[in-house]
Amino acid sequence: MKRVLSTALFFPIFAFSYELGFNKTFTKSINADTIMSNISISVEKPNEKSINIEIEKFNNFVKNTKNITIENSYYNLTPKYEYIDNKSVFKGYLGESRFTIKSEDTKKINGFLNDLIELKDSIKSNDLKLNVSNLSWELSNKLQYKMIDELRLEALIWIENYAKELSAQISKKCNVKSVNINEESSTYYPRARMQSSADSLQKSYEQEITPINNEQSIKINTNYILDCK
Repeated sequence: MKRVLSTALFFPIFAFSYELGFNKTFTKSINADTIMSNISISVEKPNEKSINIEIEKFNNFVKNTKNITIENSYYNLTPKYEYIDNKSVFKGYLGESRFTIKSEDTKKINGFLNDLIELKDSIKSNDLKLNVSNLSWELSNKLQYKMIDELRLEALIWIENYAKELSAQISKKCNVKSVNINEESSTYYPRARMQSSADSLQKSYEQEITPINNEQSIKINTNYILDCK
């Protein structure tokens, strides 16, 4: 636990009475609890129907997945053109489905990716591409809020104890006049290498690749004002 105390400022109110203002930082270091990856599935075909048939297979697979969290689902279908002899020529459509997967269990993430790759291989289409972004760790909102609540409590307990200690040292009664807490998180997400081809993906996730989960920092900067009389 790190604590940083800034230089205190004394503001005279009247004879032998002071307001004491200062800042203090409270920090907790913690390992992230959620591993995530971004998935992109793209299909190029001459017509919309052919694209929708292949994309729907992946949509059904994702809908039937219960053991991991699926977020930020997005689908886009756009026409493709090429310029030939200074003319715009229609070449078909590009359909793309994107989503984010998250889990606290690395085995579930790797299992999902293996099943996804098997589905892609079973379709046997040269027009179908599957891309998986870097695996990375992140703090879940639940864990982050829990740590911030603990830091808030620590900041409040600390100032009450400090006010009592200061009162005894300077022979004055010091009361907490105000506490202002600013929250921020300082995070680092170590990543595995980018995967792109189906072959490299299959080999990688059969071996259950998991990025290193280094500690991340959460801190609150607290401004105090004490009234000492």
